[in-house]
Amino acid sequence: MSTTLLDRTPEPELESTPRKKPLLTFRGVCWIVMAIVVFLILYPLVRTALGMLGIGTDAAQLGQMWATFWQRSTLTMTVNTVLAVGIAGIGALAAGALFAWANERTDARLGFAARSLPLIPMFIPSIAAAVGWVFLASSNAGLLNVLIRNVLGTVGIEMTEGPLNIHSWPGLIFAYFLFLTPYAYLTISSGLQSLDPALEEASRSSGASAFTTFRRVTLPSLRPSLAASVLLIATMGFALFSIPLVIGTPAGIDVLPVEIVHMVAHEYPSNKAGALGLSIVVVAVVILCWMLQRRLVRSGGHATISGRGARSAALQLGRWRWPVRIAMLGFMALTAALPLLGLIAVSLQSYWTANFSFSSLTLSNYESLFDNELVWGGLQNSVVLAAIGATAAIVAGALITMVVESRRSKVTQTLDGIVKIPATLTHIIIAVAFVVAFAGAPFYLVGTYAILMLAYVVLYIPQATFYSSAAYHQVGRQLTEASATSGAAAWTTFRRVLLPLMAPGLIAGWSLLFVLITGDITASSMLAGTHTPVVGFVILDLWTSGTYPRLAALGVLMTVVASIVVLTVMWLRDKLRLVL
Repeated sequence: MSTTLLDRTPEPELESTPRKKPLLTFRGVCWIVMAIVVFLILYPLVRTALGMLGIGTDAAQLGQMWATFWQRSTLTMTVNTVLAVGIAGIGALAAGALFAWANERTDARLGFAARSLPLIPMFIPSIAAAVGWVFLASSNAGLLNVLIRNVLGTVGIEMTEGPLNIHSWPGLIFAYFLFLTPYAYLTISSGLQSLDPALEEASRSSGASAFTTFRRVTLPSLRPSLAASVLLIATMGFALFSIPLVIGTPAGIDVLPVEIVHMVAHEYPSNKAGALGLSIVVVAVVILCWMLQRRLVRSGGHATISGRGARSAALQLGRWRWPVRIAMLGFMALTAALPLLGLIAVSLQSYWTANFSFSSLTLSNYESLFDNELVWGGLQNSVVLAAIGATAAIVAGALITMVVESRRSKVTQTLDGIVKIPATLTHIIIAVAFVVAFAGAPFYLVGTYAILMLAYVVLYIPQATFYSSAAYHQVGRQLTEASATSGAAAWTTFRRVLLPLMAPGLIAGWSLLFVLITGDITASSMLAGTHTPVVGFVILDLWTSGTYPRLAALGVLMTVVASIVVLTVMWLRDKLRLVL
């Protein structure tokens, strides 16, 4: 029988006096952390669900909730949200599959693209990227529009506005597409890495073309990954608040996330009942996508390959090699380079103008960030909360992994499933649940740093457990069993054996969580306040007040901070791997 880290206790030594048992063992600490995390997830969700069912809700609030649900405007917002996320999601799924296939199976592969493509959009907060595209493609003052009009003017074509207009249905869908594609790419790329390439090689050997093999062999074999991508796209799309706020609202396109945040954060008193009524629609859509995912996974016809390290010879694309590479590089430019350039250009102006002049460039907007107490405080708070939140989530994830992996049972598997629940829900739902559960009695955490920190940990604990579980399996059970057999206590084995070897994976997870928390806009806009500002809240305030150059400077600064922190942490991780 194998020995596990939490199950085995060291053999007692022969002493004249028996050794005292500690009041709190390592196993006890792990279970306490598990219990706290499960409570923080279930309590707000259960309270919110009971509120939706009318349990514990007075008649007036219940009537307001269902009145909001049945309003005609709710149907309009639902249709708008489904159209934007659906059309952009189909495009993101197709582009993500194509990029993943090209990078994993063909000679067009760009080694760094596999590592960079999923992370590039995360370096720029979503609202900053949206604002960057407004600066570039606004119909009148967009920098790209000015450049295009000047070029057309040299050949006699005069235009006073356009030709691009980001504040439109095509512009909104385009922004959604850029945001969602990396998530589809990451999921499908992971599936391709696990898929035995011999299946595709056999198809091509039998005379099938590359396209036929991709359509009839690769895609059906990737059905679980495609299903997971559909669920992830729907969840992320229906949680997205910043892009429809910045791009859709000026175009008169109302969507559910923007209205929910408005009801909670901008109406006084907070319209929790109305937010719950709209949240019912979001929950219903996510459940439908989850059911679709389960049906696709269970319907059969896909390959389940694991534990194989073989890699196929790269498929030769011939004349299509460089066009595919250019498409991948172009997508990176669209998601990061162009919006960042737009932010930089506006941040160096005294006011946003289409007439860009190098002689009028100024750094005053960056200087003003440090003079404004709200902006500087928000920047400091976001960095501190992100560092603490990422650390708390990673530590909790590592201890939860010890519970789940040490003893496989129905109880631990159920608890592990509960910990993963936030990954299947939108940030809108989690934020609304925290407002319902913790804003009032008996906690009264509204407007405090505590509710922000707890929400960040709950939102990103699934990602923390993904990284800690992968790091644990990378180490394997043999070393922990050897340490336990030699008489080391569970805490000693974790501290001196597991933790050093898991460190590279945990550090990588920490860097991702840091970027996600600093760039969070949905939960921050609903839970932060003027006395507890964070970057997401401050950016919204600057956007509402029309302080565009200072907003651009803050977006650039946040991108630089996130990039420096992630690159430094990843460099330390690589150094640590060399030492170990």
